[in-house]
Amino acid sequence: MTNLTKTYKTEIDFSTDWEIPAQEKYIYQFFHQQLEDLEANQLHVHGVKLYKVDAGIVVTAILRHSLPKKLLLEQVVLIVKDKEGKELAKKQFDMQLFGELEPCTARPWKFLFEEADLLVSHDEIENEMDFEMVFEYYEKVVKDFELYLDENWSNGLTEDQKGYVHNLVSSLEPIKVNEISIVGFHFHETDDAVNVYIIIRNAFSQALTIENLPIQLFDAAGDLVCKLGFPIGQFQIDSKQARPISLSFSKEVFMKENPDFSSWKIEMIPQTL
Repeated sequence: MTNLTKTYKTEIDFSTDWEIPAQEKYIYQFFHQQLEDLEANQLHVHGVKLYKVDAGIVVTAILRHSLPKKLLLEQVVLIVKDKEGKELAKKQFDMQLFGELEPCTARPWKFLFEEADLLVSHDEIENEMDFEMVFEYYEKVVKDFELYLDENWSNGLTEDQKGYVHNLVSSLEPIKVNEISIVGFHFHETDDAVNVYIIIRNAFSQALTIENLPIQLFDAAGDLVCKLGFPIGQFQIDSKQARPISLSFSKEVFMKENPDFSSWKIEMIPQTL
């Protein structure tokens, strides 16, 4: 069967901040020419040479990508392995000096792994040995959110209640970058409605204004009780901020009779925001 997956050949580009002798450039160009093409939207690192230095190693590698846009790396975690897959070293690198890569571009770079970064003894690593280098992929998360209480909330809560909400925000699990998260922290049922207090967290890098908040309410059995879109006006929440809001679910629109609220949960439907 013919493989119809589109691949991309990267173009090598040398950083203006790294003075590379012409002979070395030819070596990098040679290694780059031997690399297989990338599929779309890939980020790849290829180790070229490994040199032992006092209490560490220096690895030269070629970083390349097949994104259709410019790539600006902030930090990367790189792992050096031997040919059998055994991990030899691991380190997080600040890539500020590496600079920006044009679309479908490759760039050579040097990485210093110090003694503290080695996962085996220095003697176990051979100079110019065969090796491979890989990225350690991880999802960026935001864990530190600042609680914002507007005037109504600030005046309406006791000091103990404020302390409870502050502690709640600081104890919540981190969320992924560029996500909005909600968590319910107070539940009150009346004859006509269910009132829920929730915390909204914004993990985007910019402030967001939420006009409609679609929420699903589930009971102890995990059954969907109600699904509503709440028009909340111009509700602004800054980057890395947590804000409380109260919502009321009228029992007239319940989808389940006699739900069991001995436990409950709420979820947001992000695609309708």
